[in-house]
Amino acid sequence: MAMSNGNGDFMVQSNGSVPSNANGNSIPAACDGDQLPQHLPTKETSRTKVSQGSGLLPFGMAKPTALFPDSTINNQRPVPQCCHHCPYHHPLCCHGNQADCHSLGNTTVTSPLTHSCLQPRSDYPTSVCQSNAHSHAAGCCHQPTSPLIDHSPLCLHHRWPNHFQHQPLQQQHIPTIRPPRPFRFPRSYAALIADWPVVVLGFCTVLIVICALVGILVPDLPDFSDPLLGFEPRGTAIGQRLITWNNMVKNTGYQATLANYPFKYAEEQAKSHREDRWSDDPYERDKRQAEWNFHKDSFFCDVPSDRYSRVVFSSADGENMWRIQSIKSMCNIDNTRIRSHFQFGDLCQRTSAASCCPSWTLGNYIAILNNRSSCLKITERDVAHTLKLLRSCVKYYHNGTLGPDCWDVATRRKDQLKCTSVPRKCTKFNAVYQILHYLVDKDFLSPQTLDYVIPALKYSMLFIPTERGKSMMDIYLDNFENWNCSDGVTTIAGIEFGIKHNLFQDYLLMDTSYPAIAIAIVLLIMCVYTRSMFITLMTMFAIISSLIISYFLYRIVFGFKFFPFMNLTALIILVGIGADDAFVLCDVWNHTKFDKPEAELVETMGITLNHAALSMFVTSFTTAAAFYANYVSNITAIRCFGVYAGTAILVNYVLMVTWLPAVVVLHERYLLHLFRCREGSGPGRRAYGQGWLMWLAGRLQQLLTAASDASRIFFEKVLPCIVIKFRYIWLCWFLALTLGGAYIVCVDPKMKLPSLELAEFQVFRSSHPFERYDAEFRRLFVFERVHHGEELHMPITLVWGVEPLDAGDPLDPHNKGPLQLDPSFDVASPSSQLWLLRFCQRLRNQTFYRQMEEQDFTSCFVETFRQWMENQDCEEPGSYPCCSQSPFPYRQEVFEQCIKRAIMELERSTGYHLDSKTPGPRFDANDTIRAMVLEFQSTYLFTLAYEKMSRFYREVDAWVVRELEGAPAGLRGGWFVSGLEFFDLQDSLSGGTLVAMGLSVAVAFAVMLLTTRNLVISLYAIASIAGTIFVTVGSLVLLGWELNVLESVTISVAVGLAVDFAVHYGVAYRLAPEPDRESRVVFSLSRMGSAIAMAALTSFVAGAMMMPSTVLAYTQLGTFMMLIMCISWGFATFFFQCLCRCMGPQGTCGQLPLPCPAPAHGHGARWEAKPAPGGGGARAERYELEPLAVGKGRRALGEVEETGATTNSRLYNGTRAPAYQPAAPAGTDPGPCPLPESVTVRVHANPH
Repeated sequence: MAMSNGNGDFMVQSNGSVPSNANGNSIPAACDGDQLPQHLPTKETSRTKVSQGSGLLPFGMAKPTALFPDSTINNQRPVPQCCHHCPYHHPLCCHGNQADCHSLGNTTVTSPLTHSCLQPRSDYPTSVCQSNAHSHAAGCCHQPTSPLIDHSPLCLHHRWPNHFQHQPLQQQHIPTIRPPRPFRFPRSYAALIADWPVVVLGFCTVLIVICALVGILVPDLPDFSDPLLGFEPRGTAIGQRLITWNNMVKNTGYQATLANYPFKYAEEQAKSHREDRWSDDPYERDKRQAEWNFHKDSFFCDVPSDRYSRVVFSSADGENMWRIQSIKSMCNIDNTRIRSHFQFGDLCQRTSAASCCPSWTLGNYIAILNNRSSCLKITERDVAHTLKLLRSCVKYYHNGTLGPDCWDVATRRKDQLKCTSVPRKCTKFNAVYQILHYLVDKDFLSPQTLDYVIPALKYSMLFIPTERGKSMMDIYLDNFENWNCSDGVTTIAGIEFGIKHNLFQDYLLMDTSYPAIAIAIVLLIMCVYTRSMFITLMTMFAIISSLIISYFLYRIVFGFKFFPFMNLTALIILVGIGADDAFVLCDVWNHTKFDKPEAELVETMGITLNHAALSMFVTSFTTAAAFYANYVSNITAIRCFGVYAGTAILVNYVLMVTWLPAVVVLHERYLLHLFRCREGSGPGRRAYGQGWLMWLAGRLQQLLTAASDASRIFFEKVLPCIVIKFRYIWLCWFLALTLGGAYIVCVDPKMKLPSLELAEFQVFRSSHPFERYDAEFRRLFVFERVHHGEELHMPITLVWGVEPLDAGDPLDPHNKGPLQLDPSFDVASPSSQLWLLRFCQRLRNQTFYRQMEEQDFTSCFVETFRQWMENQDCEEPGSYPCCSQSPFPYRQEVFEQCIKRAIMELERSTGYHLDSKTPGPRFDANDTIRAMVLEFQSTYLFTLAYEKMSRFYREVDAWVVRELEGAPAGLRGGWFVSGLEFFDLQDSLSGGTLVAMGLSVAVAFAVMLLTTRNLVISLYAIASIAGTIFVTVGSLVLLGWELNVLESVTISVAVGLAVDFAVHYGVAYRLAPEPDRESRVVFSLSRMGSAIAMAALTSFVAGAMMMPSTVLAYTQLGTFMMLIMCISWGFATFFFQCLCRCMGPQGTCGQLPLPCPAPAHGHGARWEAKPAPGGGGARAERYELEPLAVGKGRRALGEVEETGATTNSRLYNGTRAPAYQPAAPAGTDPGPCPLPESVTVRVHANPH
């Protein structure tokens, strides 16, 4: 298609490309026999030339305004016969308000005139068309003859820019035909994104759909019914021993791998000694509950215990609970909120078919002691009389003489053989003991408060005659969940219905509404910032798709079977990171378009990816490394979460450099021009809105414009001024904050280890009544303290015959592996018997051994077996050799024969049933002793204090290891274990968190160093990260956080999230074209300030929206996100930038040397403008670190041409732009590898 400007210049296009400028008066028609390429250099044939005065039609056609004057081409020049006609006649929407009508043949084309239309140029000589006929013969258009078109010869030589090639064609009067384009493989990644965005989006969509279908359909869906699953350490020395011990207990019993008896005898004993336990089968449980029928003479049906549901009351107005109003209030709540529920009659214990057992409450005990029918009938006198009775009897309870069995229920009188020193009134109905032990807190009538006139009762327990468990779910949901748990007098402060973990699964799904609200607000902020709903929605789709693909990789590719509930929290973190990446990409894109308004789409995308992809890579890789660093933890849930979250972040980065750039290209090509076309005015255009809607849209547009202008002024002028002018104040302030945070974390009060056992692991917010019961009230009532072992001594369990190995999958809490027996174990040899007997004697002489009043025959069975042998009379028939005549140590065959008989007779004579945990020998199916267990009591009491448990474990384990060094070969494989589950969890958290944080910092430093190639910038970034971590963790300590599982994960991730903003600023500082520190700081703040602020704002808002959640994981993550975003933004913006302003690197200071690249492949060089001959100087522009926008040669950024050839400069801002060549920064040494002077590089070249 041939086109002409007003001066008669003839411009030619080929294959839909940008037309090259040529002088129409000097270029003849190119016919088939001409040799046009001989006179035009090869590189010039593919060079993009666009005249600034000419407009652009859709599909890359030149606007007829500047190409064709009021007369047609046929009136200007003769028509050669070598080419055919191209009917490109359709209107173009531009941003101006003028319209020009131009005729081509008999067709009139109307198009608006804009300021962006390209100007005519005539750079090519006269012989261009003549010498390029053969090479562009295929570019001539072919179409059938039409009476509507004058058949003019139009040869097409050059292609149009890529960003106009796919715009929709608007046809008027006649159909138009687009000439076919030959396929050209993209020369760079930026060209692939710019030329084929639909292909990139299609490929990503197909991949996402496949991963979603396979991930959902192939593996089983996650099960969150047990939130504590996977929270135990795996792989530690204690963890391996505990897992082996539990496997041993599980595999000990009748018809199991091991047994306490010889199997022949066990077959007879199994039937008579089976324990009558409550069944876990729902039908059996319901049947048992329905058959509960206690026909007793006593008021209560049973003794209160921990298997019953219970609630804790406190005073609503802070008054003493020991008053008649509070006592009756507890009875009223029991009747109205619990016993009135329609399901209560099906769940309760019954005194008869018509009535349930009464609840164990303080009012009912007062009623039974004062002969009242119910707690609602008691009087003030009854309350005072009961308090007087408790005062007189409490001393017997404290000294241990008043016990639970002082009252004989059968005879309804005091047991004459027990509690002889206790008065009868104190034993009546066991009421005093049960009140003090079960119903009142431990501080009521304690020795310290016994002399008070009216002792303060802060909390009181109420036991419900229903079994705790899932059957109580409906009662809680109907009567407690949405009630404030108070009647104005008393308040239900704690609840223990046994449904905490079941309720957690429901809340985990219900509270997903809070992440949804957070995502919606982030979407709104992104939409306002990008001013594109299309980009916003597609960005969120990419974030969700990252989780889908990560789930596919996690379950299918990596083969993980366990999916902990903590993995769900990755969504909130990923929303913040994805929004950060989107802001950076869009911000760099807009800056690039503003700096280079006439750059082609490929070039704009290349420059954008040079900066944005690099920053996103560093932030994504460091954050992912922080998550992956959790893999060093010994806790299964933390390791799984680290792998899943780290994979999600890397997948998100891949989508952010593939999916999101393609989305931006589509928006730039279609939606942006489409909206601008509709917003323009022109002849025949209809307004798309009227009235108040138009006014509202206009006001909104004005508001957004004003906000944008204010933001630009703040980040380009105000913020740099604040940072630079007060830099010393900022440095001192943030250094002081860092030192204060370090003191809080490391000295006082320090980060505390968890104080709740794993079974009481907190899953709801601290104010929830379930969590208050576990965290507070379990330690305020005596029966709970005794039940949880706080008054019990730590056992010393010694095991031989089983190897302490965890042969299961450490990433699957369900797979504990098989039990592995020790083949070298031998206890029957005389040397082993003698050493074992002396071992027990030496152990009793240790300071950690607790002397027992009665020695259990199972603690050291060798001693018991020797005593039994010595007591056997050899004169009895069949007794030899199992009698006193056999000397100790016994021969091996004697030991193996007699030990079986001894165990049978001891079990029969003592009536003591041996269970799977009872110490003693373990037999296999052949009646051979394959393992052995010894157990003693230690002087150490169980406690949650890490230091005391650590001292107990290390003292006992060190002694056992020393003793086993001198043991016979058959007993050297023994090991020690105790109730150390919680201590192992504490130890794993304290060590694993520090290791993960250290590894994250090391990876962040390495990535920064390799990316910026500057040691000084990397050290400043690490200093900013360290300050952020100290202040953040110190704030969490002051908020009362303990280093539990969830806290460990969030703290270790702090490194990855804290590095993001410093990395963005550091990369921008290195990419700044100015050489001095202050200019670089201003450049980084103006370029990245708004994007970083918006990223911090979106993450902060996302965290704030999680705070109302009931699930603790959500609220803790929200608190952490708000803190880390504010603190890291402050340190990066003020501390890091002030360091760069005061001591930032200049020139090659701190720069790592790299090998000299070849001239044709030096992509790491800086770029600056080279003044064109005869033209004015141009401002230097430099680019570096371009990992994605470059190909395997410098053609990805520009084409190399000989300086001796004719220089064809591009028009830039109305003047000829200079050609570009690599050069060193101003004021610095070009280095040992300068590029040849004979090479010039065009940064903005067409990739084709």
